[in-house]
Amino acid sequence: MAQLNYKDLTFLANNKIDKNIKYIQNKGYTFRQEKVTGDGTKQVYYEKGKLSQTMVVMRILNNLSVVVSYVPENKNNFENIQNEVNKTGFNLIDSTSSDRDSCTSYQSKEYFTKLCEVQFPGSSEKSHNITFYRNDIASNN
Repeated sequence: MAQLNYKDLTFLANNKIDKNIKYIQNKGYTFRQEKVTGDGTKQVYYEKGKLSQTMVVMRILNNLSVVVSYVPENKNNFENIQNEVNKTGFNLIDSTSSDRDSCTSYQSKEYFTKLCEVQFPGSSEKSHNITFYRNDIASNN
């Protein structure tokens, strides 16, 4: 199973959308849809397969840099990325919790990431979501 890891997320954060599309297609992800958001940016959705729960969403900014949202297939994949974040010089900058989700935000010299565990209402099932991007892209947007 070609799930994304920390190294994949840094690659996607460091490259423009055209190179990123080739990269995730080589990992076995297929195009699902494209949406224009309220701020005029585009989001492209790629998924691993119809029965898979893993998905990559790339929000394309004006300079073609991306904000990556990644939904890991399972908790193990999520925890592996979280462990890498903790080992690679990220500092905890925020933590929030509600009855629906629990999120922690980290920042390093180069990157920002937000890791969330989401609780589905009326279910014991949980989902995970990782937002990842370069710190310098917000000012270039």
